[in-house]
Amino acid sequence: MAEAEFWAGPMGREWALHAEALDRQLAPVAEIGLAELAARPGERVLDLGCGSGATTAALCAAVEPGGAVTGIDISADQIGAARSRPGAAHAEFIVADAETHAFPPDAYDALFSRFGCMFFGDPPKAYANIYRTLKPGARVVLTAWRALDRNPWAAVPVSVGADVLGPADPPVPGVPGPFAWATPEVFRPILEGTGFTAVNYREAPVMLQIGESEPADPVQRALAMLTRIGPLARRLKGLPKKTRAAVAARLAPALVDYVSDGWVRMPGLIWVISARK
Repeated sequence: MAEAEFWAGPMGREWALHAEALDRQLAPVAEIGLAELAARPGERVLDLGCGSGATTAALCAAVEPGGAVTGIDISADQIGAARSRPGAAHAEFIVADAETHAFPPDAYDALFSRFGCMFFGDPPKAYANIYRTLKPGARVVLTAWRALDRNPWAAVPVSVGADVLGPADPPVPGVPGPFAWATPEVFRPILEGTGFTAVNYREAPVMLQIGESEPADPVQRALAMLTRIGPLARRLKGLPKKTRAAVAARLAPALVDYVSDGWVRMPGLIWVISARK
């Protein structure tokens, strides 16, 4: 299944169902990225791959008074959740693929994306399309995961899953997916080839709090999330219940060491990428 189809369908629905837990999990990423962008009152901002609207709501608060925020996502389920989010009532939301959507030209002062930047089937086409809707001098801040092996939140479940399912094909930099922008050799030519200038990037460590609020046991909460959303979940999709249970049983002991203050907390590493039009 192509990434666009995957996110427009089953994965978008899954993320919408677990929006609160995922917003909590990715809050450190949003905080770092939004601080880097430093949106200002009166600005118009495009939130690329806005998901269920947590970053859109934060941007709305930052651009008031007089500003405006547009969130775009390919998932109708996630946009549905975003439209009902407190703090985002005045945002414009678009269900569309940003690779082909007919954006108005020279409309936005800034572009922000919390992980919505790595999934395009044709990145040069997508960023050329997005470039046109940004005003001259517009600021850009994108966050992307570093490589799988630098992100224990994903690498540990994938490694344990391989004990049951066999080795997984490693992510290939540049191929659409969560680790497509693992190296600057992938994303820098895309952005600079589009015409963006002052392309800079830095690493930032994050600690992810994983799981829903229930049940009481933190390992079981994290297991439920990691086997439904993320790299391991992709491998488990469509497999028999018995196989999924075997993987979960194998993964549970590996998560115990990550329990702190009643939650499974696992480290990750992101790129914080900035540029200008």
